[in-house]
Amino acid sequence: MAVNDRGQVAWLYRRAGFGLGPNQLDGLAGSGVTAALDALIDPDGHGVPPAPDPWAGQDLGDPNDPGVAGKVGPEMLARWITAMATTPRPIDEWIRLFWHGHFVSTLRAVKVPQLFATQLRLLASDGLGDFRSLLRAVTVDPAMLIYLDGVKNKLRAVNENYGREVLELFAVGIGNYSEDDVRAGAEALTGWTIDRDTGEARFAPRQHDDRPHTYLGRMGVHDVDSVVDAIVSHPACAPFITGKLARAILGPDVDAGLVADRARAFAADGMGIRPLVRALLEDGIERGGGSELVRSPVTWLASSMRATGAPLAGHWPQVLKELRTAGQVPGDAPNVAGWPGGAAWLSTSATLARFNLAGVVATATDRNAAARRIAASGDLRALADALGRPEGFSEATSTALSDLHRQGSGTPAGVEVLTVALAAPDLVMA
Repeated sequence: MAVNDRGQVAWLYRRAGFGLGPNQLDGLAGSGVTAALDALIDPDGHGVPPAPDPWAGQDLGDPNDPGVAGKVGPEMLARWITAMATTPRPIDEWIRLFWHGHFVSTLRAVKVPQLFATQLRLLASDGLGDFRSLLRAVTVDPAMLIYLDGVKNKLRAVNENYGREVLELFAVGIGNYSEDDVRAGAEALTGWTIDRDTGEARFAPRQHDDRPHTYLGRMGVHDVDSVVDAIVSHPACAPFITGKLARAILGPDVDAGLVADRARAFAADGMGIRPLVRALLEDGIERGGGSELVRSPVTWLASSMRATGAPLAGHWPQVLKELRTAGQVPGDAPNVAGWPGGAAWLSTSATLARFNLAGVVATATDRNAAARRIAASGDLRALADALGRPEGFSEATSTALSDLHRQGSGTPAGVEVLTVALAAPDLVMA
């Protein structure tokens, strides 16, 4: 096994997953980085069965109850974060969370938990397929039709909300379309509604403008399929999506030339998302890990739960409250652009919330769990390794943890050291 295999494997599972659980790193690194990447990116090919649906068995309530989202929403989120922390197929939950922050909608606006869960299922099931199919499915997804007013987009009453956001935020980016394109796309997408009995999207021909439009330089666009075809064929689409995924994996300072190269391959490969994710992870390994990346509060929390094995049953009201303070509650992005990320997750309030969450995780960690036992022993190199940082803690973190261990406290063995370790900058950065 190469000296740096452990660090590279840990990096892979931090950037396209939620870290590793106890004792997983040794087994994966022992097989080599390529084998670890194979196992991460292609769980089907490695005999990993589909993970349970996070919302299986949950009563998602009466869709006609105006307060149903507030009643069942907290449990929905607790189940999802728990799935991130426990799934044997982390790439599936990672891509679901990625697309949730890209194709944004909120439970507060959608109001129907069943429809919101259906959208989240779509983002996982189609999230590593081809981008054209994913975009087409999202465009007529019932939750998206509600969130961006697609159900209000009708012949002689055109609503441009989705027509604008699909270009600006979802597929090509500002500067690559005109106001005429926004209007033409909205007109071509008229006529979609939701069947009240089934909750499924339904096309109403009488509410559809079927005239041929010129859209993104293409003539004859008149329906959802021709709109999607025009978007994915636009020269800005592949670089836009590639850049978004590259920044999520390689960090904010990703090389523009690398993005351009990967975008060309992405377009030539039929916009397959799984091959693009794999290629970007390979780029990260070859280039020493990319630039520093601030973990989102949810990603950090799920990674902390995975590394410690901590169950958070009974703690979810506090956890969701602290996540809101930290700046990220799934299902409740601040606007259609999603969460700002980066420095926003390093604010004073976010840092305090993360420390409080670290305390919850550390306290919930079984005293016989590896992370808790190692924290109590004061073996900081072993603790860093157990928490997914085999390169060890920084000097500043090591000094703080050593002082804390030496001084002791009134808390149960290892809890205080584990709390500070989890909340340290070393683990906030991926």
